[in-house]
Amino acid sequence: MSERSVFTKNSRESIVIAETTFNGYDLIDIRTFYDDKGELKPTRKGVTLRKEKLDEFVALLTKFAKDVAKASSETEDLEPDSDDNDDEFAKSLPLKA
Repeated sequence: MSERSVFTKNSRESIVIAETTFNGYDLIDIRTFYDDKGELKPTRKGVTLRKEKLDEFVALLTKFAKDVAKASSETEDLEPDSDDNDDEFAKSLPLKA
């Protein structure tokens, strides 16, 4: 198995999603990698799940993204229109669950 996708997180880090096998189990590894002189190297930050749980994980992540978008649009609807961007910082903060 060599399927791998890379999402650039910032100039120093990427999130790599890869198929792997360990002790006979097919796994999906989602891990933060760092750039070491042009080569991506893994960190300890990440999660590994069995391949058969991938659809459930994607469904949960999709629901979470929709909930965040809905909460964000509801918050924007409550705010008065303003031409200045004084509270852009506040809007960039993560929502509390």
